[in-house]
Amino acid sequence: MSLRPDNTLISNREMLLELLSVPFRALGSALQTIASNTARAQALRELAMISDEELKARGTTRAEVISMTFRHDG
Repeated sequence: MSLRPDNTLISNREMLLELLSVPFRALGSALQTIASNTARAQALRELAMISDEELKARGTTRAEVISMTFRHDG
């Protein structure tokens, strides 16, 4: 048995599982960061900020713009 930083007891098995999961959590976080910084993700964030009225004034719909975003490379 060992102590966690918050002074609660943790078994050796729990400690081992915690140590083994750290690299996987870090990898998942890195992949999520990479995915959110792609050109398509940025284009979709910009699209989300455009109002439906502005899209209508441009003569397009949100679905068409999203389709074009995924059809063409950013």
